[in-house]
Amino acid sequence: MEECFDIYTEEREWIGQATRREVHEKGYWHQTFHCWVLHQTDQGTYLLLQLRHPTKDTHPNQLDVSCAGHLSAGETVKEGIRELKEELGLEVAFDDLHPLGMYKGSDEGTDGIRDNEFCHVFLYVRDSEPLEDYQPQLDEVSGLFLIEVDELRQVMEHSVQPVQVQGFTWDDTGKKALSEKSITLSDLVNKGETYYQLLFNYLNESVIGTSQED
Repeated sequence: MEECFDIYTEEREWIGQATRREVHEKGYWHQTFHCWVLHQTDQGTYLLLQLRHPTKDTHPNQLDVSCAGHLSAGETVKEGIRELKEELGLEVAFDDLHPLGMYKGSDEGTDGIRDNEFCHVFLYVRDSEPLEDYQPQLDEVSGLFLIEVDELRQVMEHSVQPVQVQGFTWDDTGKKALSEKSITLSDLVNKGETYYQLLFNYLNESVIGTSQED
C-alpha cells in the first residue's frame, strides 16, 4: 500500500490525506521531520551530512541534512524521531532533541515533482562517536560526511572556494569505503537562507557560544 500523508493549505489548515504520489504531483502541503546531528570533538564542532541515494525522487546524489523524512498520515512530530533510527541507526529520545523551529519550504523537483513542506527542524548533539558506528538505511543514504560548522556556513554563503569533507560511502550491499569530497554549494540540497538561519542562529547562541565562553 502506498504511503499516505496528511495534507494542508498553505496556512497549515488540515484538509485531508493523500498518497505520496498525489502529494508531489499536485503540490499539497505536508509535514516533514528534519534533524541535524552535531559532533563535538577536540578537533572542532562538526555537522553530519548525508549523501542521498542515487534513486531518490528528489535531489539524488546530493548532500543533505543529517536525517529527514515525511510524517505519515496521523503521525505527530514527536513520532518523527523514528527517522533517526531508520536512516542512521540511532536510538534517541525525543527529549534529547533541541527544537530549532519550523521552516515552510517549496521545491520544484525533477519529473514534475512539487514538494511543499512544513519542515520541523531539530538538532541532536552526539559527542565524538566515529562515523563507522552509524548504520545507514542503504536504500535512502549512500554516504555520511562531517563538515565543520564554519565551513558549512562558508559554503552556504556562496563561497567559490571548495571545502573538503571526509566520511564514508556505502554501496547497496553494505560495503563501506572511506571517502573524501571537495564540495561547493551546488553539491548540497539548497533549502534557502531562512532554513539555514534556524540552524546557525541556534548554534551561535546555544552551542558554539557556550563553548567559547568556557
